[in-house]
Amino acid sequence: MSNAYLYRMPVGIAGAVSRPQDLTIEPVIIDSSRSFPVYGLVGKYDGDYFVPLAAGDTAEKIQGIYVRPYPTTSTPDWVRQIGEGKNFPGDALKRGYMTVSVDGDASKVTKGGVVYVRVANPTDTSPLGAFLVAEEKTGEGESATVNTAILPNAQFTGAGDADGNVEISYKI
Repeated sequence: MSNAYLYRMPVGIAGAVSRPQDLTIEPVIIDSSRSFPVYGLVGKYDGDYFVPLAAGDTAEKIQGIYVRPYPTTSTPDWVRQIGEGKNFPGDALKRGYMTVSVDGDASKVTKGGVVYVRVANPTDTSPLGAFLVAEEKTGEGESATVNTAILPNAQFTGAGDADGNVEISYKI
C-alpha cells in the first residue's frame, strides 16, 4: 500500500535535525528519572545531566534542544531497556536547524516568526519545553499567568504542516 501526497509532503519528524551541514550538537547524559517524554523539547542542565524544563523555569535556563537519534526507539523505551536510575547518552542541539512539533496546525506559520516555548501549565500534547507559535496565557487581566517564553535566537524558517511539524533555526 502506498501513500499519496496530494498537496505537500510532511515537514519532518519532531526532534530530527533538518540541515546536517549547519549545526552544533553536543553529547549529553540524560537523567533516567527525569527523561524527556518526546524528542524535540528544550532542556536545561541540572548538574551533569541534561533534563527537561521544570515548572517555573525561564528561557534563561534553556541550554539546547533534545535531538532524535536515527534510527531510534522512543525515550520511554530507552528507560525501560536500561532501567530507572541508569542514565543514558543523548544529544542536545546547541546551534542549527531542527523540525519541532507545535500543538496544532503549523501550516500558517510565517518565515521569521517568533518561537515560543512552554514554561508553565503543561498539557498532554504540549509538555514543558514544547514549542508554540504564539504567546499563551491562562486567566485574564493582570492576574493572568503567561505560559510561554520567547526562545532567544530562534525563528521559524517557514510554514509547517497540518500535523504541527515545522522547522526552526536556533542560534544561527
